Amino acid sequence: MSALPHLPEDPERGDWDVVVVGTGMGGATLGWALARLGRRVLFLERGLFVQRDDRAERSSVADPDNRPEARLRRGRWPDPIRAVTSFGEADFFAPLGCGSGGSSLIYAAALERLSPDDFRPKASHPEAGASTLPEAWPVSYEEMEPFYRQAEDLYRIRGTRDPLNPFATGPLREPPPLSERDQQVFDLFVRAGLHPYRVPVGCEFVGGCDGCGGVLCLRHCKSDAGSVCLVPALEQFGAKLLPECEVSGLEADASAVTRIHCTWKGRPLAIAARVVVLAAGALSTPILLLNSRNGHWPQGLANRSGLVGRNLMFHTSDMIAVRPDRSGSAVGPHKSLALNDFYSLEGKKLGTLQSVGLPVTPGIVLGYLRSLVDQDPVWWRKLTRPFLRIVAYVSAFYFRNAVMFASIVEDLPYWENRVLPESGAKIGVRFEYRYPEELRERNRLLRHELRKRLGRRRVVVLSGENNLNYGHSCGTCRFGDDPSASVLDRNNRSHELGNLYVVDASFFPSSGGTNPSLTIAANALRVAEEIDRRLARTPDASRTPGGPGRPGPELR
Repeated sequence: MSALPHLPEDPERGDWDVVVVGTGMGGATLGWALARLGRRVLFLERGLFVQRDDRAERSSVADPDNRPEARLRRGRWPDPIRAVTSFGEADFFAPLGCGSGGSSLIYAAALERLSPDDFRPKASHPEAGASTLPEAWPVSYEEMEPFYRQAEDLYRIRGTRDPLNPFATGPLREPPPLSERDQQVFDLFVRAGLHPYRVPVGCEFVGGCDGCGGVLCLRHCKSDAGSVCLVPALEQFGAKLLPECEVSGLEADASAVTRIHCTWKGRPLAIAARVVVLAAGALSTPILLLNSRNGHWPQGLANRSGLVGRNLMFHTSDMIAVRPDRSGSAVGPHKSLALNDFYSLEGKKLGTLQSVGLPVTPGIVLGYLRSLVDQDPVWWRKLTRPFLRIVAYVSAFYFRNAVMFASIVEDLPYWENRVLPESGAKIGVRFEYRYPEELRERNRLLRHELRKRLGRRRVVVLSGENNLNYGHSCGTCRFGDDPSASVLDRNNRSHELGNLYVVDASFFPSSGGTNPSLTIAANALRVAEEIDRRLARTPDASRTPGGPGRPGPELR
């Protein structure tokens, strides 16, 4: 018998309805929804089961220990990513999570809806002629709205509604009061004719809470996908989990995935299921499909369109310091304010502005500077580590009374921006990204408008030319109605493999202008309902000719 109740006794002989690869916002939310409906669910997770593993540790964002085992203990992706961009080539640690909760382990828990216009993206970007931006998503905002409400309740979101988005309805939990300093900035925005609101945050704000932005929350205060969905799926609804399990490929015939190949604690496994769900992230999911090519799938699984890995998007995010009129106490929530007055401006789609959720301390500033050094292969690399430390202390003192904000500007999909296998890279993956001029121009416009409304002396932009937000990757297995122009159908199922679904941010056909996490979770709840309906229409796998775990004919 298994030593731990969440471990399956024999994963290869288990009669699984659904196997989910990855336990982030998409995978954990979908698996929880299906386990709650009585489906037999197995999760495969590369990282630790941090909510139940005493090796997990909460350390500083600026922790310099980048050994793989140390990063895994902190819930971070263990290996550097290779990037080839307009700014040069670099190997760096992207802000990605790894463990039971995926990247939600280290996010700042801003859980914001996309706007209705985001579901009709092309109308907002008439200047982007070279982009592969579709006219519309295959699902509408109206279809997603009830699932947004469910996700907001599930993830215990506190905040207030954006006054400029009348379509976002339903109550949110009450947030704690603003700090004296943040209230001054809120009032400053109002005097400037802007419309600030309390950013929706998945956080309980228990005593002494600092938001845990960028680090693990070990008190179950932050609403990460592991705590909110994975643990209840295991402990209340009988799902199973294989942590520290690395998936190497999928085996498939012409119409269905038949086996998942992985290694768990040094033991190779071949696991079958009626339905296979990929939720490993928009960088890793397409690599898994491309590396699983076979005679039936010479370009990689589900890739007859040639789009797997293509249309990679990020957001851009400038770090912006806003100074209030006078100093004030910063005691209170750090992830507190947002405004969307520049979401659309002068016929151009820009994005949102949110407080960062991190205090301006020397350690935080040093961590930010180190990330710039790692990501930018040009002049940042000339800075010595002692010099960075001096800059961090001076900056923390200079901006001690400011509130730090981050912009989130919409990125558009382009054919040449992609993720692909790379044998020479540490984890066998690299991404290629050309920074488009239209994106650079929209960033300039947002900075200009913010300075114009608030005054140049109040606003300091701290970012360099490369302001790509590598934590918001999306779009590499887009969904759509046309199989020649998309990888997945409107229900996130492969157009070509009847039992394969993708529910991480890979499915986005456009990136929108705000955080992707809530849309990933809401969509996962929607897709879970569809999978449950399909399983209910299909004979039990144990009674089909394929044997245990094999998909029935309606799932092929």
